Amino acid sequence: MKKIDTFITKKININTICKNIPNEYINLKNETQIAYLLLNALYYKNFKKFINMDTIVKDENGKPIFNNKHLYFNISHSKNYVACSLAPVNIGIDIEEDRIIKDNIVNKIKNNKDEDINLIEIWNMKEAYSKYLGLGLKLNFSKVCIQDIESNVNIINNTYSKENKNLYLTICYDKKNVLDSKIDFIDKEEFKRLLVDIF
Repeated sequence: MKKIDTFITKKININTICKNIPNEYINLKNETQIAYLLLNALYYKNFKKFINMDTIVKDENGKPIFNNKHLYFNISHSKNYVACSLAPVNIGIDIEEDRIIKDNIVNKIKNNKDEDINLIEIWNMKEAYSKYLGLGLKLNFSKVCIQDIESNVNIINNTYSKENKNLYLTICYDKKNVLDSKIDFIDKEEFKRLLVDIF
């Protein structure tokens, strides 16, 4: 695998499209089920086999990783969407939908050096970077500026117009590699077909 491969889908009730969900998925939250099923679809697309969930462990900060360290993934969800990326290098992703950020949150997100860009884009980039570092929401976003992030990692940053709103996706990955990226939106019917292939 020599690229970053990403699937994005709207949140759906998995039971409506897949009746044969493996037991290890049953007790997960719906968005986590979707994310891991997207991961399996990506894995199947690239390697023509199903992921053994025992190969996924959590690192010291609780970030889910493959225990072989030769392949990496990251998941994210917003109110209505779930995204999952699979890559040959460490990555962090975040997906956000347009929304108003309350004044009391602005100081927790924005650094004095941050350019005058949309707050949701700042949040999106900083959360993807924090997930790349394996810190999740433990990173103090106000202590990091966008310029520092851009100098530390490669960034894929896209904005999509969906249902009259903007959807923001940021992927951060190792600076020493320059990789192609494929990002696909998967609708309910395509997701259903992918799951039939896998299970």
